[in-house]
Amino acid sequence: MQAALSLRELQQQFMATLYDPAAPGPLAAIAGHGLAPADRIRIYRRSCNETQIAALRVSYPAVVALVGDAYFDQTARGYRRVHPSRCGNLQAFGDALADYMEVFPNCRSLPYLPDVARLEWLRQLTILASESAPIGPDVLAAAIRSAGDSLQVVLHPSLHLLDSRYPVLTIWNYALRPDDEKLTLGEDGESVVLWRDAGEVAMAELDAASFACIAAFVQRSPLGESLTMAQSVDPDFDLDACLASLVAHGLVIGLRPYGTSTVKPTS
Repeated sequence: MQAALSLRELQQQFMATLYDPAAPGPLAAIAGHGLAPADRIRIYRRSCNETQIAALRVSYPAVVALVGDAYFDQTARGYRRVHPSRCGNLQAFGDALADYMEVFPNCRSLPYLPDVARLEWLRQLTILASESAPIGPDVLAAAIRSAGDSLQVVLHPSLHLLDSRYPVLTIWNYALRPDDEKLTLGEDGESVVLWRDAGEVAMAELDAASFACIAAFVQRSPLGESLTMAQSVDPDFDLDACLASLVAHGLVIGLRPYGTSTVKPTS
């Protein structure tokens, strides 16, 4: 007589069969009530598959537009088997899709596709990021006078960066706002900054020096080091203009001397 499965074992078998049709699932533990247990599992599997693919479609509209419904669904089915959802909240379900596309054979003909997916995932992180009050230019100026090159600039949690060897923002815009002209891609990549503006995701291409500076801010490098990194890319980099733009967009939320805890001025 076979020992009864524990609740954990039942759950594991049921989860396995939701992602793998070859896995039979805990058939003996399922009450049919007029429908065969295998058919009940098949219904759950199909519903789970469709729900998760729909969630990925919402997160990756540009990827869908670029490859078409059938291609995307095939990719998504493979993805969900390799990266099954571990949470009832599907907002985080697609976090590894770009990395999956890097190794998925069918995606190799579109080498820019993983970075388009990365841009779209950063859009999701941007819209879901927590809110935080920004500081004004007077507060920034006073902090620079006080701390100088040792000042750390703390950026808004909605700000994200993507440095791509492909013109990823151009491709994204074309995918969702196509025109009659055929898209011609140059050989240069694009560095993109994303942030939340009035509840919507804003995106802009950055020059290489500005990207280096803001990336250094993200890593909590002090002002002097951030400037050095930017000037190694462009000796004429204008730090004041970069900071002014960040403040104007409400993206600086705190300032602190290097090595101290974050101070968030209120005035």
